[in-house]
Amino acid sequence: MNKNAELDFSRCDPGTCDGASGRCPAVLACTRKLLEQEEPFGAPLLLSARLCTGCGACAGACPSCAIAIRNG
Repeated sequence: MNKNAELDFSRCDPGTCDGASGRCPAVLACTRKLLEQEEPFGAPLLLSARLCTGCGACAGACPSCAIAIRNG
């Protein structure tokens, strides 16, 4: 079974993570660059769940606990 990241958009609020820049720490932590934030304070997008290895770096960096690693 493959693991991948799953985002809970109801919990995601980059403004509370970094109120000064609105940058999502999970996007910065993704070593494969599969999370993208189109604009400051915007929610991140998972570009490809199939390419995600489920390493958990993004989930560990998310202070809102909006990202979970799931078996897919």
